[in-house]
Amino acid sequence: MAIPALERATNDRTLAVTVVVHAAATMAMVGLIWTVQVVHYPLFESVGAEAYPNYQSRHIDRIGAVLVVPWGLEGLSIVALLVLARERTMRVLAVVGAALMGLILLVTMIWAAPVHGELLDGFDPEQHDTLMASNLVRTLLWTARGGVAMAMVWVLLYRQTDSVTESS
Repeated sequence: MAIPALERATNDRTLAVTVVVHAAATMAMVGLIWTVQVVHYPLFESVGAEAYPNYQSRHIDRIGAVLVVPWGLEGLSIVALLVLARERTMRVLAVVGAALMGLILLVTMIWAAPVHGELLDGFDPEQHDTLMASNLVRTLLWTARGGVAMAMVWVLLYRQTDSVTESS
């Protein structure tokens, strides 16, 4: 037999932890994608033709190692939030966040990843421009995800503050 107060407290704690993990992972990805867009990708053209294929290969391996944990946590936590979010505002934010994640994955799979594959053969200014354009779209989508994640934190804090105020 479930005890309603205990069940609510457990769900509230699980939701709170999930929102915090989600926000932290999302904001890590926002910082990473902006760094890649503003610093890292523009430097690709400075590598030199001879060294570029090896550089691109090493980039793919290393960037994958950097993003696997935050992107994985971001994905798992948004799925968890779709399940855990019971209040309307949090559910809407979770759905919007998941939709943005879906768009990021779509842009990555059909636009950005194939360009990285092409660049393994050597630097090509047109392919580089395409990479910059595709990554700008991903950067803007991730920035929007960051806003949604911060809105989730705000809703969580506002709700918690209301709960404390009402019980006082």
